[in-house]
Amino acid sequence: MRVVETSTLVPGMILRKPIYNEHGNKVVSANIPLTEKMIKRLHELNVLYAFVHALKSESIKTETAISDEMHVENIKKINDTFVKFKNEAHYLNWLSLEKVAPKLKGRIESFLNELILNKDVLALLSSVLLYDENIFAHSLNVTLYSLAIGIKLELNTSELDLLGLGALLHDVGKIAVPKKVLNKPDRLTEEEYELIKQHTFAGYELLRDTINLHPIVAQCAIQHHERINGSGYPKGISGKDIHLFSKIIAVADFYDAVTSNRVYRQAMLPSEGLNLLNSGIDKLFDAKLVGIFKDLLTIYPTGLNVKLSDGRSGIVTRQNEAVTDRPIIRISEENSKKLSIPYEVNLMYELSLIIIECDQTLKQRVYQ
Repeated sequence: MRVVETSTLVPGMILRKPIYNEHGNKVVSANIPLTEKMIKRLHELNVLYAFVHALKSESIKTETAISDEMHVENIKKINDTFVKFKNEAHYLNWLSLEKVAPKLKGRIESFLNELILNKDVLALLSSVLLYDENIFAHSLNVTLYSLAIGIKLELNTSELDLLGLGALLHDVGKIAVPKKVLNKPDRLTEEEYELIKQHTFAGYELLRDTINLHPIVAQCAIQHHERINGSGYPKGISGKDIHLFSKIIAVADFYDAVTSNRVYRQAMLPSEGLNLLNSGIDKLFDAKLVGIFKDLLTIYPTGLNVKLSDGRSGIVTRQNEAVTDRPIIRISEENSKKLSIPYEVNLMYELSLIIIECDQTLKQRVYQ
């Protein structure tokens, strides 16, 4: 089985897997020869990739339909985004990673140097960026969170590089899912959810057939939704059967997903996301990895705009290392009025106050 871009399909090729539309209805069946009409229908539905049976008489290769100019532009954007994280401290702060920023910056530089040498990976990332920028942004966040966990685990350089690639490409299979399903604002139907779940298989197939890519990277794509107790997908494996890197990516993926704005829901507060992770310890997520992740995060990073439970608003100015979810806030608005002279409130000592809202657009600004 091979993954090909639909722009390279010709009549007579045979799909290995059926194609569904945004409503979850099958539009092209598997295991029958494609006709010109079928191929045209796939183009109309904006399906970019398809699984086909590899022919014995020829090797079906994935050829890009992206213009050279678009490819160069996408690669530059990918490179520039990594450079932002390496050179500008506040970008890592916005991802709550200021505690590990010094070590992580060095790791990012090394990882970027390896990445730009792998043309196959860059081509895949370019396709992801072209298909949906949100997938790329999420994948980059997950990469940084995963590398931070890996650093705390004292993984060696080659292990960190593999973990980084696995995280960066964990959702590449979503380019095979119709956009209207990926970005549907309403509740998914059962058929649509099954379609979403196929991105794990699609990513595995894409990465498995990518030259010069370690098999572990493909394992990360197919396993990142597996859970410790076997309740995940696509295979329902559990415990030791799940690779360490997949367990790490599962934690990072879940946290970034719930603390980022989506078309179908508002982002959770960082503390709420961590509470949800904690509730899944030893059932969904590895306890040691969740503990490491919680310890390395600055839950409300310096520079974050927040609103307190008594209605006051301000900006996080400093951290209380012992109590990471209760920082020091410079109050700039009180009783719905801007203050001419701001003042500070230390939440470590104001135990009746909690943060009820924060600016969740900070992460998005990295990619603008």
